[in-house]
Amino acid sequence: MSTESNYWQALRKRLKDRVYTWKINASYVRGVPDWWASGLYQDLWIENKKIDRIPVRLDLTEHKKHLTLHQQQWLEDRHSEGRHVAVVVFSPEGHIYLPGLSWQQPISRLTYTSQMMSMNELSDHIVEILGEKSKIAP
Repeated sequence: MSTESNYWQALRKRLKDRVYTWKINASYVRGVPDWWASGLYQDLWIENKKIDRIPVRLDLTEHKKHLTLHQQQWLEDRHSEGRHVAVVVFSPEGHIYLPGLSWQQPISRLTYTSQMMSMNELSDHIVEILGEKSKIAP
């Protein structure tokens, strides 16, 4: 996947019909995650982060190219309100899903590779989180 937008489109196609997704382009409000998904039982705010390769140590709070201070604050604030938030890190090798505030901890290469999912596994995981258990027919 070359860009976050292409990645989102590919993931969105794999989500169940009943999962409503909204790609957010909030140029006037800083920190809002990339997209919002709503299922039968709950909703989820997700920030996508693309990396070109899995580093020895990935710290999403360390550099502005990952999570900005506004993004970090927005995720923390919504999480403290009881909302479901997550960061999805995607790379050519695979993707990881970081629920809640788990993105605040640095991730080793070993942890990344042990939690890595395919695009289909990730979409199934999101569908299940939202309370939509069955997948759509291809």
